[in-house]
Amino acid sequence: MQSETQTVKNETQTKNTIMHNNRLHQLNRIATWLIAGMAVANVAWLIAAKSTWDEIVFRGLQYVAMLLIMYLPRLLRSRFRIEVPWPLSVFIVVFCFSSLIMGDGLDLYGRVPWWDKLLHGESGFLLSMIALWLIHIIMAENDKYIYFNKWFLCLFLVMFSLGLGACWEIMEYSYDSLMGTNTQQFMATTTSSIFTPEDEPLCGHAALRDSMQDLILDLVGALIVAVYGFIRHDKLIERYKQIAAS
Repeated sequence: MQSETQTVKNETQTKNTIMHNNRLHQLNRIATWLIAGMAVANVAWLIAAKSTWDEIVFRGLQYVAMLLIMYLPRLLRSRFRIEVPWPLSVFIVVFCFSSLIMGDGLDLYGRVPWWDKLLHGESGFLLSMIALWLIHIIMAENDKYIYFNKWFLCLFLVMFSLGLGACWEIMEYSYDSLMGTNTQQFMATTTSSIFTPEDEPLCGHAALRDSMQDLILDLVGALIVAVYGFIRHDKLIERYKQIAAS
């Protein structure tokens, strides 16, 4: 009787997963066309406004990156048979849209000074959720049961988020050095990713402010998820004990 109930429950979960995936596929297709249309409109407007080619290429590349990120979950599913949970997929797409399209493509980084800080707070949260998802994959590995101490779980979530946050800062520094942009916001007179020769750079300790604040916000977001993981740890372990026993 219990096995039949479990079978029905598994079938229901499978149907719900398929339904969510179909909805996401439809939304993804609509969003892809919308972003492609926004890219064409934005680039056309930049050309009409006689913006520099560096700015046109930079903002156009943000749309290309966004489209690639939207394709990534489908690639993981088809090539590697890795299923990204739909809430995580939605969160990633919304975050990347807010960063790449609204932040750089539409220049909200320059128009709204706190936009960058808002997204870095979210990025710490997002990276830690990705770490939880990776733990989920490890613990669901066939019939293998892996135990995670709750303190180690929290440490892993925080270190994972900070590690990727540091890698992101290195990428921003490298990009600014190669492309002459302002993604690390080292300019005193603008927070936009594109600056002009008239803009003045920050000096001394102030020049470190953006990177340090970004890492601190990554830490805050990671700590929130770590507290959640600590509280839910026992239920998470019990769940995978049942999976390993079945």
